[in-house]
Amino acid sequence: MNKERLTGDLQKITEICKDGALGYGTAAEAIKYDDLKTLFLRLSQQRKAFIEDLKNEALSLGIELNSSGSAKGFFHRTWLATKALFSNKTNQKVIEESMFGEKAALDVYDQVIADHELPQYLKDILKEQQRLIKVSIQQLSSLKTEIRNLSST
Repeated sequence: MNKERLTGDLQKITEICKDGALGYGTAAEAIKYDDLKTLFLRLSQQRKAFIEDLKNEALSLGIELNSSGSAKGFFHRTWLATKALFSNKTNQKVIEESMFGEKAALDVYDQVIADHELPQYLKDILKEQQRLIKVSIQQLSSLKTEIRNLSST
């Protein structure tokens, strides 16, 4: 595989993971619901671990990745934090935005995994990370339902 293309692919994944790690950290600070705060903190740490795994794999290939996150992610995190402060249904809105971010991450993973030149061992790592992102979407969806049920009682 072309080293420049591989670098670009891994950089995309690293940026979306950094956006997720920072976004979950921001959301955890704004949330009052303990179960959700705990989940957000855990997911933030998980995304950081994804980044470290990818950086280590890249280094073994002679590639150094930048993990600063994307400009788009910065604005999304800022918006999420602002919305969390002023929304009437803070918890549900933050969960919805988190799910939106996770679905965007899945799209990036799909694009990179679809690259036929990506080495299989990297595809395997990315597929496992993608599976864990899908699990987080399910967890967020369950908590959203739980919070909705609590607020309707």
